[in-house]
Amino acid sequence: MEKQAMWIAVAAFASVLAAFMTHWLTIAAIGSAEKRLPYCRGAYLGMSLQLAVLAWTLAALSDGASGAAILVPLGMTASSLGDLFNLQFPSIQKRVGQPLFFGILCFAVAQVFYIAAFLSRLSLSVLVSDGFFVPILAVLVVVPAVLFRFRVYNPERPASIMRAAFFYGFILGAMAAVAVSAAIAVGGPWYVVAAGALSFLLSDAIMGETTMHGRHPTNEYQVPWITYLLAQGLIIIGTALA
Repeated sequence: MEKQAMWIAVAAFASVLAAFMTHWLTIAAIGSAEKRLPYCRGAYLGMSLQLAVLAWTLAALSDGASGAAILVPLGMTASSLGDLFNLQFPSIQKRVGQPLFFGILCFAVAQVFYIAAFLSRLSLSVLVSDGFFVPILAVLVVVPAVLFRFRVYNPERPASIMRAAFFYGFILGAMAAVAVSAAIAVGGPWYVVAAGALSFLLSDAIMGETTMHGRHPTNEYQVPWITYLLAQGLIIIGTALA
């Protein structure tokens, strides 16, 4: 990909982050997550869709019609659909009852697309031999399970959400393991991808112990969303570079 196009992509990503921080400042005086949420839904979904457009644009500028090139934008598109559910629009809640459950399913699909995208560029054998993939996978699968047990699980929450969140942790951990292993084995742009994958882990860990568990701190949506936007942008740009 041409260097000029990549710098434009970085600028587009930076503009999304700048817009988010500006939005955060405008709602800082609102003292509860519940009162902030109506002001966040449209803005956050719009930023998610901006990243989806960025992902599809980079795919068109890179490999063109290659099947591997569309895996990351497919992952981002599935993520945007998950965002639509996770932002809990009243009209969607009336139709599906538990939108968080469907949001988790969408993000599970997104992580599968990301794993496929990474492995389309790197051989699994290289990750195993040069990237310590097996021990990293073990750690990044076990840690989310432990966090779920002690910080996310709430027997008073719907069982469907708890089960989906638990199994999603394994898929998310596997995605992060592939990215981190690739960074160790190959380096270069994969450091960017790995940083995005770890930011994804952090974002979902925060969301797990707040929204999924049923805790509602004032910044319930802002803290996971800034780390989430950072994660998606780094994955999109890092894989384009790789």
